[in-house]
Amino acid sequence: MATDVPIKRVSDATISDATGLSSVPFDPAERAQALARLVIRDGKSFQSSALEAGYSEGVARNGLARLMADSQLVSVAVQREVARVETSMRLLKPAAITRLYREIVDQDSTQGIKAIELAGRFKETDWFVRNSDASLGVFLTVQETAPQPDALDIAKDYKE
Repeated sequence: MATDVPIKRVSDATISDATGLSSVPFDPAERAQALARLVIRDGKSFQSSALEAGYSEGVARNGLARLMADSQLVSVAVQREVARVETSMRLLKPAAITRLYREIVDQDSTQGIKAIELAGRFKETDWFVRNSDASLGVFLTVQETAPQPDALDIAKDYKE
């Protein structure tokens, strides 16, 4: 005996409100791109990203490595997203250096000293000795200037 219970359909608006995506992508390539963006760029966990992108709970539990091994689309999407992030990071460094330079040359800036300190830490400038390098440098200098043998004899005579 079947009862006529209407099937409750979840609207696209409800899905987009819950996931943050404008809509859950049904195209496998779009779903893979959304997953890669959520994991790589947004830094979300794989499980929440997979569910948000429209993958099943089983896929979310299995992990990213398994999905990349099983799906060429996901593997390619993750590689593309990583390349995009690396490219944007390469573009950010010149912009950061320009902003630091402007802070350094602006004599009215209150952040000038901080900008000099940050610019001095770049490996291209390396204006300041780092604490970790200084302690290592002391031991290297001590090792290079070993005492002469007759200095050791003088020290023995002094103790006796």
